[in-house]
Amino acid sequence: MTDAQAPLLVLGTRPFSAEIADLAGDAGYEVVGFVENLSRERCDDTLEGLPIHWVDELGELAATHLAVCGLGTTRRSIFVEQAADRGLRFATVIHPTARASRTSSIGEGSIVSAGVTVASHAVVGRHVLLNRGALVGHHTVVGDYASIMAGANVAGHCRIGEQAFLGMGSIVIDHISVGPGSVVGAGAVVTKDVPGGVEVIGVPARIAKEGIEAR
Repeated sequence: MTDAQAPLLVLGTRPFSAEIADLAGDAGYEVVGFVENLSRERCDDTLEGLPIHWVDELGELAATHLAVCGLGTTRRSIFVEQAADRGLRFATVIHPTARASRTSSIGEGSIVSAGVTVASHAVVGRHVLLNRGALVGHHTVVGDYASIMAGANVAGHCRIGEQAFLGMGSIVIDHISVGPGSVVGAGAVVTKDVPGGVEVIGVPARIAKEGIEAR
């Protein structure tokens, strides 16, 4: 069985996880269930008519299934590590309407949603979420577990740190860095480097909060 034929499990049971399951189906994967790491009392037995498995009881499924994570940045990294420790491997899910340059690279476990563009020589890390209509410019590097939300536009030669979160419709102009774990508010326009662990908002973006935790 090739990776393209392997059944797919989606980590998480929130509504966004169901959206990721739909996206994966559009990308040609057979989604056969969901995985949780919460207590059983907090979850149903099924979601969207598919079974919910618990990460500590995956057993032989880990050897025959791929996975992708449909959760927010912080819990995503924790959950992915738990699943990987139990032998799960990860699919890179790219919607058929997305466009990725042949000179770009996209890491394992990343999700590239409908209408996304990844330009030439861009490097997208592992377990990154590129939501609907996002743009990653040429020669830009996006760190592991970052989230670039719907309609966000990152210009060329930028660096987006690990676990950074770029809100809907935000803009990062060219040659700008956004530090690890930082949050760019929806609609913000980033015109100068953003240090790690802060939240910026507004046009032009300014620091609104320091010492934040990754979403």
